Amino acid sequence: MEKLHLISADTLYYTPLDHPRMLIDGILSDGLAILSGDSKIGKSWMILWFCLKISQGEPIWGLPTSKTDVIYLALEDREWRVQQRMQELTDEPPKNLHFGFSCGKLGAELEDQILALLKEYPATGLLFIDTLQMVRDNVSSRVNAYAQDYRDLSALKKIADDHNMCIFLVHHNRKEHDGSNVFNDMTGSTGIMGVADTCMVLRKEDRFGNDAVLSITGRDIEEKRLKLTMRKNVWEVTEALNATQLHRERIPHYLFDIADYLLKENGFEGKVTDLLAAIGDEATPANVASKNITKHFGAVFEPLGIKMKPKRKAEARLMVFWFDDDDDGNDGQRRSETLVSLRHQYDDASSLPPVSSQSSFASWTDLTGSDEELPFE
Repeated sequence: MEKLHLISADTLYYTPLDHPRMLIDGILSDGLAILSGDSKIGKSWMILWFCLKISQGEPIWGLPTSKTDVIYLALEDREWRVQQRMQELTDEPPKNLHFGFSCGKLGAELEDQILALLKEYPATGLLFIDTLQMVRDNVSSRVNAYAQDYRDLSALKKIADDHNMCIFLVHHNRKEHDGSNVFNDMTGSTGIMGVADTCMVLRKEDRFGNDAVLSITGRDIEEKRLKLTMRKNVWEVTEALNATQLHRERIPHYLFDIADYLLKENGFEGKVTDLLAAIGDEATPANVASKNITKHFGAVFEPLGIKMKPKRKAEARLMVFWFDDDDDGNDGQRRSETLVSLRHQYDDASSLPPVSSQSSFASWTDLTGSDEELPFE
């Protein structure tokens, strides 16, 4: 019998861990995602626009995106239709965006086909499948629907998780809307939401109108709703509903000061109180700084090649910071330039960039919640 491996809460709390990458800040992360909506209301227009923006690292609704190679399996469309739509949305096609118009079924060929694509295009970080129904066999009435949905989507989620990417499924809504829970509009069982990391539902109140609401929820995404309108085949945000949940979390400025100090000193080992004193910060409690160093390690320190681990010495807790081995003499300069870029991008005094023609969307601002003090030197 294999012994269960446990990790202490103390070690887990303070050890930097990899977090899902945000492909659209606050909207879409790595993992398995699904967008569901009524037929022919503009889902494919939205997906194609996402493809063009993310493949070029351009903002979506004023939100930063993570540039990556993208594959779009447009299984309900013809090549000429996607060509026409792409020509309406951009003047120049991205070189790192690829399309497919046919594939195998889930549980048969599809999984192996995706793995083969990832070998051929290893930089792919986002794969759209439009639609889910096109890659599924008809489910027998004898099969438990929840178990079938969970099993089918778990296979795709495993591929996404194993390759640190997002597989994004496009799906259809039921004919009858659920007035109490918009996510019940998705065709199929609750097993779909049970597996997916991010779920989106696009709903129009007027079938022939241009306005819609995009509801979003997920494991790594705060629940939110966006009012949208389609202008020139692009969905634009006109209002952010429940705006208190639509804030991008602030990264405290002192973390960048700590990173700058580590660059100059080529590392550090000691108490967090000494680290704060070294940057001249007398206001931030050491326990709060320790928590935020761990919490934002992937955003601030990891891009600079900084490594960190907690260390206990007698009754004191220490933090040890060091760098990856330098390959050449330009690493220091590159890291300094990266820090300047990160500070500019995440400076807690700035808000997200405004979205054109969307003055009511100024509610995307920084979160200014307070930190609870914890016992940490």
